[in-house]
Amino acid sequence: MLNGKFNEVMQNLEKNIESKKDLRYVKGQVTELTMTYLGELGKLENIYNKNIEKVCTKLLKLENKTNKIEEKISKVKEETKNDEEIDVEPIKCPYCNMNFLIEYDSNNTEVRCPECKNIIELNWDTGAEEDDM
Repeated sequence: MLNGKFNEVMQNLEKNIESKKDLRYVKGQVTELTMTYLGELGKLENIYNKNIEKVCTKLLKLENKTNKIEEKISKVKEETKNDEEIDVEPIKCPYCNMNFLIEYDSNNTEVRCPECKNIIELNWDTGAEEDDM
């Protein structure tokens, strides 16, 4: 495309400039300008290609780092998955002998039996329940 346009400009110059001396001068100037322009485009293309390579390399490094971080996050999630489970303790009601589970809470000092509705005093330190009437 560029070569075709260059040839078209040269033909138009030949048609419209009668003096051979002026024609040679103008053709020389147009050629010099075109070559300078093409040279600068080539330099810009080289700079662009080098920068693209650098950007691609950095993107690959970032992708690798992201993948490693995602792997670590997955491992941490897997490791903490069990930590998220509720810690429950078995209780045996001293009044009706019903066995049931309650969530461990060191601040909770008593629980109501779901069967007989009596209050059971909790002693978390020993794991034993104490009667409270």
